[in-house]
Amino acid sequence: MTVEWNNDWETVSSEGKSSGSNGAPIDARERHKLAERERRKSMRELFLSLHSLLPHANTVRKEQSSILDEIIKYIPLAAARLRSLQNRKDSVPLNRSNKTASPTIQVSDRKSSDSMNSSDCDIRVAPEPSSSVAIRVRGDRVNVSLTDTKGTSQTLLLSVILDELEAHNLELVRSTHCRDGSKVVHHSESKISDGLEKSPTLLKTRLQELACRLHKLRKSSALKRTFEQLD
Repeated sequence: MTVEWNNDWETVSSEGKSSGSNGAPIDARERHKLAERERRKSMRELFLSLHSLLPHANTVRKEQSSILDEIIKYIPLAAARLRSLQNRKDSVPLNRSNKTASPTIQVSDRKSSDSMNSSDCDIRVAPEPSSSVAIRVRGDRVNVSLTDTKGTSQTLLLSVILDELEAHNLELVRSTHCRDGSKVVHHSESKISDGLEKSPTLLKTRLQELACRLHKLRKSSALKRTFEQLD
């Protein structure tokens, strides 16, 4: 019995032999040789691809044994390098957060003969050469001032400042933005909510938190639209 394929390309007989278009039989040995040839070709292409990925590939011979030797040497070095870079990556944010987590806060009580309000104080983040955060409390009003040297520090979005004031129970009364030479100055005046006004200690604590928060936010590089674009 004989099975014929299209165009009589190959005929497979019940004896296990096949023949090509010219009628010449191809036995199992020939098929094995053809398969082995294709396998070797694929392996060679694979090794050449591996060779091209090796560092200093131009110094490594294009032989399977040489390529394998180089790969065996390279993998431990690459793994060690990866661990080193990962450790460095993990340590950098930690170091940065440690530096900015607790900025120096200066609190000065301001009591005078004409003001018996125990909550009057000045709160200030230790100023840097390019910027400062200052909060002034007088009676039921809180004044927040942010100063940035133009072009050297990240200026906060107005909406971000307003969100922070609201989050710290301050009701915005007015807000101004201006330039003073090379500096950009933002000033806001807010009213203290009734809950905070009754507790001077809690008020000072919350305002110190606000000062730290504004200080950290001004370090953020994710805030793209600044006051520079409002002019």
